[in-house]
Amino acid sequence: MWLETIENKLRSIFEDTLDRLLYPGASRSLSSQIVALIMEQIEAQPEGKKKAPDQIQIFVSPEKWDAWQSAHDTLTKAALELENSLSAEGFRFKHQPQFNVLMNPRLDIDAIEVKIGYTQDASPLEKTALQPVPWQPSEESVPINAYLIINGKEQVPLQKAVINIGRRSTSDIILQDPMVSRDHAQLRAQQGRYILFDLSSTGGTIINNHRIHSATLKPGDVIRMGKTILVYNQEVSGLQDATKAAVILPEPEE
Repeated sequence: MWLETIENKLRSIFEDTLDRLLYPGASRSLSSQIVALIMEQIEAQPEGKKKAPDQIQIFVSPEKWDAWQSAHDTLTKAALELENSLSAEGFRFKHQPQFNVLMNPRLDIDAIEVKIGYTQDASPLEKTALQPVPWQPSEESVPINAYLIINGKEQVPLQKAVINIGRRSTSDIILQDPMVSRDHAQLRAQQGRYILFDLSSTGGTIINNHRIHSATLKPGDVIRMGKTILVYNQEVSGLQDATKAAVILPEPEE
């Protein structure tokens, strides 16, 4: 419940600026990604630790770089909201949360990529110097021979560290389904697995009959977005085809 509260507060802060800067619904997509990635970092900590990440990096296209400079006050307000909300839940920050906007020339004009991590002191002699340590995708982190089967017909290879799924024409995987949100879900590669994040979609994301906010995908997982059925598979080292589950697909509804 408190996760949804934080997400809604961030969305409210982002709404006027980002929906004007990018497109209607951008605030929902960004707030959902931020909360999901923060929880991923928190859940990776040893049991009993309650340290919250304090670095949020937002990568934007060169075409939108100048426009994003006008969002400075909005991002400062969002950082303060994160600090207050997570502190109220008992999480500690080593440093005050900070948003940084960076340019990625590979991104489409309205695309956003988010990375989250912790700052650490550069050296004992430079105690005031901070260095962001976000999750960095690499070729090695992308699962081997991973793919989705869409509605039992189309096989789509998954070859990128970050894959956006939705109805939007700029999505990496476009689903022509009116029940699917424009920015419905995102796949992120980590340590040879894909993690699927629901981006606060209207209809939600269902995996094996369970609604999820985020989940690590396993071969044979059946994913439902709107009326679209997707089956995930990948080659697991040492097992290869033996890991591929036999799945009987339900017929998509008309």
